[in-house]
Amino acid sequence: MRKKKIFVHGTAESIQKFFADAVSRDYEIVALLGSRPKRISVTQNGKQLDALTPKNLPKFNYGLIDGIIFTNNNQAVVDFFLKQGMESRKIILWDAQKGWETFQNQEADGTKIIYFCGLEFHIRNNDDEKSFKRIKNYLVNQRKVKNWSPQHYPEVLAENFQKRQGRPLDFENPKTFTEKLNWMKIYDATPLKSRLADKYSVRIWVAEKIGGEYLIPLLGVWNDFDEINFDDLPNQFVLKCNHGWNMNIVVRDKKSLDIESAREKINGWLAVDFGAQPALEIHYSRIDRKIIAEKFMANGDLPDLIDYKFVCINGKIIYCQYLTDRSSKLKLNYFDENWKITDTVRNDHPRSDNPEEISPPKNFELMKKLAAKLAEGFAFVRVDFYEIEGRVYFGEMTFTPGAGNFSYKSEGTDEYLGGLLKLPALTPPPKL
Repeated sequence: MRKKKIFVHGTAESIQKFFADAVSRDYEIVALLGSRPKRISVTQNGKQLDALTPKNLPKFNYGLIDGIIFTNNNQAVVDFFLKQGMESRKIILWDAQKGWETFQNQEADGTKIIYFCGLEFHIRNNDDEKSFKRIKNYLVNQRKVKNWSPQHYPEVLAENFQKRQGRPLDFENPKTFTEKLNWMKIYDATPLKSRLADKYSVRIWVAEKIGGEYLIPLLGVWNDFDEINFDDLPNQFVLKCNHGWNMNIVVRDKKSLDIESAREKINGWLAVDFGAQPALEIHYSRIDRKIIAEKFMANGDLPDLIDYKFVCINGKIIYCQYLTDRSSKLKLNYFDENWKITDTVRNDHPRSDNPEEISPPKNFELMKKLAAKLAEGFAFVRVDFYEIEGRVYFGEMTFTPGAGNFSYKSEGTDEYLGGLLKLPALTPPPKL
């Protein structure tokens, strides 16, 4: 994703603090703005930057940049730029201690407009509020995580594991499945995993490995929401970001799509570095963030697609997870490679009633063959498929399901899977 072009306004001291913050790497500084012209001993790309005064800044520059970061909240200066015609969303408040800050306006109908980190959110209902808070939480955490040293990563994950699992995580000698998943998050975050966790670039790899006929048809790919021409899209489709999970908008009727709301959500998702979060799924950080549209897929009148997720350890299929009722109360069942129900149960997702009566997909043998092919060479991966109108379609490849932060209700499962999983050679974690 391209760096945002910005002005930075503040005192020499506050600007120096911004440059020392890890988030400053996400921006290309066009100019520094201060109360009086002077040189500040800061360089970018080998060039020393000058500080200009706002009054000497030509107005036409406002349309050429993505925002102004104010490192000290001087309301008079903020008001000056607003009166000069600067868009409110381009006013970005940053504090050396607190990080990103919000400000807001209110429309006549009661709608709140919140501006945060160069993003704009219209809050009309609880769903809007939840969406905004989710993105804000991501971005607040992102700044914190990007300032950590990689040497700090094991300590963070161990503390989080202790809170969730009630037991310690020894990175020197991980034994259970969830312990080893956490180890792999930071010591096996390879570039290949980044490529295959990318919902766009994985398509090329899958086509080369098993054939393009197993891919859900792609309708478009864009770097920016405003590049999308909705007239070119069919009445039904799915919009998603390629660099994380739970970043999807399912459009069942284009006429009812709230494009402004979709823009705010997707712009927020694109601002998120999904790997630079406390769960430290580092391989997501390398993904070049994009928006993709795929064909809307459905199985008759069923409200949800059924997921067939193949859990593969050292290239061998251990389970096929059968997921259903995703939009109501998700059910998760574990079948073995012969489609016999197992005793495996996770604490966060119950099994279906009478799972032994569930029939395998018609293409179960083909799915197994394809999953094994895609899992070759990986210590662990989960390979997902759908069966739609008698055909098999690839879903995704997941290397850190649930970020390794789940537990099993079935006794001994974590230990059993951990015993099967042979850890790969250690790769030092990159700095986020």
